[in-house]
Amino acid sequence: MNDFNQINFHDFVDKELSLRGFAIKLTSEYYINNRLPEIMNFVNTIREEHGAVYGWKAESEAYFTNGLNRKWDFSFAIERINTRELCFISFSSVYGDNIHIHCSYANAKYRNMGLAKLHMIKLCQTAIDAGFTHLEGYWPKHNNGSIILHLRMGWQIEDLRKEGNHLFIIGVSLKIRNQVYLMLRTENTTILQI
Repeated sequence: MNDFNQINFHDFVDKELSLRGFAIKLTSEYYINNRLPEIMNFVNTIREEHGAVYGWKAESEAYFTNGLNRKWDFSFAIERINTRELCFISFSSVYGDNIHIHCSYANAKYRNMGLAKLHMIKLCQTAIDAGFTHLEGYWPKHNNGSIILHLRMGWQIEDLRKEGNHLFIIGVSLKIRNQVYLMLRTENTTILQI
């Protein structure tokens, strides 16, 4: 039986990423403004990659620099330690009483490496620290891999919305954090045993 209260999840994420050669950064306004061309290229390359399936178009500078409610507190990027190469980025903000995940993007060569799971633990713990009990977001209904992953993480499908193209999913921050931690422990025997 795990005693989750004894785990420092921020340290866990930092150490796990470091062992793999990565670091997680708060995607603050300063971070965005100082790396804007690189971040725009990173995201828009992925949007182009999946454009035919999801109807995605390239995003303008305003998409990245907008000041959504507490966006700078709940958005994160994962980069390579030695090169600062951007590998994963996610933008979230506060919608009412929930943390709303707007989007997450992973470089194709860094998918299936556990980055999304470690990001999810970081986001959930940050939400819990700030008093937010629930996360929510819209997922393209054809993004089966991501939907299945999020259901395994403890999310639930709440509704089909936005002209029937997106699923609205919601989850409890504490439940998701704990479930993802257990997933990582089960999937990887070399993971830190905290």
